[in-house]
Amino acid sequence: MHKSQSRLLLGTVGAIHNGSHRLLAFGAGIIIALLAWYPGSYPITLLALPALWSRLPNRVAAFTLWTTYYLVGARDIPVVCERFFVGHQELSAGMAVTQGTAFWLLQAAVLALPWTILKPERTASGFSYACRASLATLIVTAPPLGIIGWLSPIHVAGTLYPGWRITGMSLGLAALCTASVRSRESATWVTCATVLAGLSLYAHWQEPHRSPPTRWFSVDTTLGRFDQSSYQSIYAQTLQLQSIVRRSFADGASVVILPEEIAGLWRPAMKLWWHADIDRMRAAGQTLVLGMDLTVKASPLRYTDSTVITGAERGRLDSRQPVPVALWRPGGRISAIRGDINQPYVMIAGHRAAMSLCFEDLLWWPHWRTLLDKPDVIVSQSNGWFDSDLALANIQRQSIEAVARLAGAPLLRATNR
Repeated sequence: MHKSQSRLLLGTVGAIHNGSHRLLAFGAGIIIALLAWYPGSYPITLLALPALWSRLPNRVAAFTLWTTYYLVGARDIPVVCERFFVGHQELSAGMAVTQGTAFWLLQAAVLALPWTILKPERTASGFSYACRASLATLIVTAPPLGIIGWLSPIHVAGTLYPGWRITGMSLGLAALCTASVRSRESATWVTCATVLAGLSLYAHWQEPHRSPPTRWFSVDTTLGRFDQSSYQSIYAQTLQLQSIVRRSFADGASVVILPEEIAGLWRPAMKLWWHADIDRMRAAGQTLVLGMDLTVKASPLRYTDSTVITGAERGRLDSRQPVPVALWRPGGRISAIRGDINQPYVMIAGHRAAMSLCFEDLLWWPHWRTLLDKPDVIVSQSNGWFDSDLALANIQRQSIEAVARLAGAPLLRATNR
């Protein structure tokens, strides 16, 4: 009887112990997500994720930490799905919310899985913890899982090592690995932490001043969802866009940047409607950067989510990762297709511009070139008519700002609400 009671007591204590760790992981995931992202803006707190992950006693607690972090950071997915699919009359409100909730839960579980599987035993060496933390970070940041690689802890690199590009990315990864090491008393850990902190201070001390090219205007619009159901509505919005562009050039702009997909699907009629304006821009040495969809195949409809440079300059860049499910639907009746990841910088008024089209703002891998070869400017175009009042819009802005800061390049953003 005595042994039975002892086992029961130990089992109860163990259950309470595990439960307290899961509750701690749950609370920490919420706090870190809110501090690192909107409404907070302290990406340095992302270092707490691997630090806590390594100290939690089991994989269930680790899974709790990471799923909670991703659930809170991506909390707007159900609302965004409801607004987007109902706005396009593709789903009823109930179906859209149900689908959005399923996506919300699934993305958190999928992104937490590498951290759960790779969590080592508590007796593992510090080197093992560091290697596994590094591998998990890379898995959730790079494709294929990186296709939904938002909220990656590697965003801490832009805060720690601004302007250091690939070196800063590597050091940011090293900082995450160092934070994951359980034994902090060793001379090796102290040396690594001291060197990384010293390099971060030096990076901030020499951080370059970033100012965009003069007379470049990025224009935020409030045109809402583009109704493309009739030529009358298409023509009406085209006239609105032309009026915005003319006013911007009249105010002294030499380059005007409009939001992503703001012109909708480019049709032969639109080429005629824009012909006179483009001729005037070309004659005046003015350049327009315009977001639109370009047809690749009529049936089934395949198109590119593109930015087109016209007027005094000509160029084009296609989105390397349109929004999954919303725009990118492989096998669907209508789908955007992915652009080549090796597309070079576009030249705009003599400057090399790295483009970021909407969903790409949240990811790292489409911007690999900025880590190797500094652009003159980063141009972000977004069409957030369905999320402009939500946390997602601010998190998207924070994400692309982290990319620009690590690249050491000025950022210009044009958004539509």
